[in-house]
Amino acid sequence: MKVQVLSVQPSIALNSHEVVLSVGGDRHKFMFTTEVDRLGEHLLQTTHGSRTFTDFFRFNQRVAMKVTNLVVKCYNHQAVDFPADVGIFVTPETALSKQKPFESGTFVATESQQPEAINLETRQRAIAIVEKLPEAMLDEAVKFLESLSVKANRVE
Repeated sequence: MKVQVLSVQPSIALNSHEVVLSVGGDRHKFMFTTEVDRLGEHLLQTTHGSRTFTDFFRFNQRVAMKVTNLVVKCYNHQAVDFPADVGIFVTPETALSKQKPFESGTFVATESQQPEAINLETRQRAIAIVEKLPEAMLDEAVKFLESLSVKANRVE
């Protein structure tokens, strides 16, 4: 099923956006939140979809990433043409049939912790580590952390 972003509108909540998507012929609304943290003289921007968004696109991570990238562009006041095609939605059965077996026996279970608690703890630990870095390394560290955030959103 074809997925299109129909609109990205600022929400009443601070740093939040309401995203309207078309998946096949159905419309879906999801909330996105952007957080900005200061690391020395640099800003680290993290944008993530609501739990319903991550659950809905659990087996469609590339599509989810493209949607998130459009929200980031809107947050940063960059031009985006709507509707924007972001990919093809596949069913969980189709996605699982194409999945390669996981070979590592080391899988960390975090079911007992709330995702918000994990995110907050991880964010605080990352900021504490980065703040200890020399000023000359901060640019590279911020880029690295932004890439980790993107990868973490794919896993959620």
